[in-house]
Amino acid sequence: MAAAPKKTSKKVEDIRTMIVEKYQENLLLEGKNPASVFAFCKDLEISEADFYAHFNDFGQVAAAFWMELFHKNISALEGSAEWEDFRTREKLLSFYFSFFEQLKSNRSYVLLVLDSKMFNLKKGSSDLSELKAAFKKWLNQILIEGRSREEIAGRSKFNDIYDDLFWYQFLFLMDFWRKDKSLGFESTDEAIEKSVNFSFDLIEKNAIDSAFDFGKFIFQNR
Repeated sequence: MAAAPKKTSKKVEDIRTMIVEKYQENLLLEGKNPASVFAFCKDLEISEADFYAHFNDFGQVAAAFWMELFHKNISALEGSAEWEDFRTREKLLSFYFSFFEQLKSNRSYVLLVLDSKMFNLKKGSSDLSELKAAFKKWLNQILIEGRSREEIAGRSKFNDIYDDLFWYQFLFLMDFWRKDKSLGFESTDEAIEKSVNFSFDLIEKNAIDSAFDFGKFIFQNR
């Protein structure tokens, strides 16, 4: 008599996704991290070994949300037919518009995280440390392309800090989106466009008009 087939285990990527989604659900319902990895795994019906095969702690699970969002966004953008024809300014605009569009589907979770005492948006957070590194690496790549195509002025004293400046811009936009009460987050779209145009006018040319326009917008939306 043939032996009964062994029960197949969940796919590795499925377990990782389950952990991230369950963590988000737990945080939304309880407002805090699970009591322990043991309790979390028991509720999810996986072993602690399954959890530790992907993450060391809940902090890494929280960071995974942002990284998956980032990589999904970049993959979709770079896979589009028009991407290679975009100027550097257009690439960053597309990144922001797409990223914040994706955030809408997770707004309740993101607001909970951004409003948490564990999270300081102005100083950054361990939750965002991996996202920061990935964003700066990707940004430097498109800035290098921009300089090679003479879209961006090569300024030896500032080239090395552009990635930090754009990261702070990213944090500013995230904070703006968090507070945005406009219908369809139209004000966030406007903030993205004005801040990116302002920053690229600074690293290209003609900064005065853009600076005035951006400053006026921020004053009106305080």
